Amino acid sequence: MTAFALDQQRVLVVGGSSGIGLAVVKLAQQEGARVIAASRGAPERMAALPSPLNGVEAHSFDITAPKAGETLFESIGTIDHLVIAVRPEVRSGPFLDLDIDDAKRAFETKFWGQCRLVQVAHRHIRDTGSITLTSGIAGERIYEGASTMALINSATETLCRTLAVEFAPLRVNCISPGFVEPKAEAVQRYARQFPVTRLGSADEIASGYLWLMANPYATGTITVLDGGARLI
Repeated sequence: MTAFALDQQRVLVVGGSSGIGLAVVKLAQQEGARVIAASRGAPERMAALPSPLNGVEAHSFDITAPKAGETLFESIGTIDHLVIAVRPEVRSGPFLDLDIDDAKRAFETKFWGQCRLVQVAHRHIRDTGSITLTSGIAGERIYEGASTMALINSATETLCRTLAVEFAPLRVNCISPGFVEPKAEAVQRYARQFPVTRLGSADEIASGYLWLMANPYATGTITVLDGGARLI
């Protein structure tokens, strides 16, 4: 990553109060970015964190609410980079046992919600900036019981490539994380088979978002950070 590439850049992280999103907030702030975190509980969660993170601008935001994106950008104005790191609650199980209504709710959160947000956000992002979406390796490597996330992740990656063309010169990329801590013991044992022999950390995944934001020649890319999980 180019030194000081994000210095004083305004970075909005949706889903930025926990998990990978929070790790992106922390790393972007360390790189000098002016960071905005948005999620359902962002103001309360960010205020509870130790200094200096409690100085991050935080907004309550429901990605499934139809007009929430417009309200959010009325408050925050123009930004340089948008990161969407939202993960829905999804129950694993065989496709034939799939609750279609549950799957629709998951799509509404991670796919259609981000589509609505991006339709609004692109008017408020500088042409020199970027959008970074989040998919997951379940979209490329099929895991039993993960049909809903496989479909959502595949659709997200197609959306990334489509927007990279339609929104140019604004850059659009996607991070595809693998298995990230914390996970149950059974998943930790499974991760020992990976080439890197372990689960990933949220910070390791977050560094990929920063690299994509900072690199002015990266667009339309799906950056996989999975420790080699797809290879076994």
